[in-house]
Amino acid sequence: MITDPDSIDLFGVRKDGGADLVIVSGGPLDESPETQALLLDKIEAYLGYINSPAFHEECPQATAKTTRIILRLSEPPTPLMRQFLERIVPWTTAYHTSFFVELAP
Repeated sequence: MITDPDSIDLFGVRKDGGADLVIVSGGPLDESPETQALLLDKIEAYLGYINSPAFHEECPQATAKTTRIILRLSEPPTPLMRQFLERIVPWTTAYHTSFFVELAP
């Protein structure tokens, strides 16, 4: 479950100067168009921040290779959602970051 598409859930600056911006799902991702739209809206907000002057002031050493958007899930995505998530990778790459899915322990 994706909530509040206009806010960043977790943000941290790493010792290497890069940054991790984490989207925390409040439960399993369903395959609904609403969930997909919320996730895309959330990622768009993250990309907007990553490409803003405020981000570059806070993380002056961050580069496209050291800036990551991480979607943290409590359960593995379904095959259909996995395909959807894979299509996000080139979009985020074009906006100077990388996208990963991580399973919470």
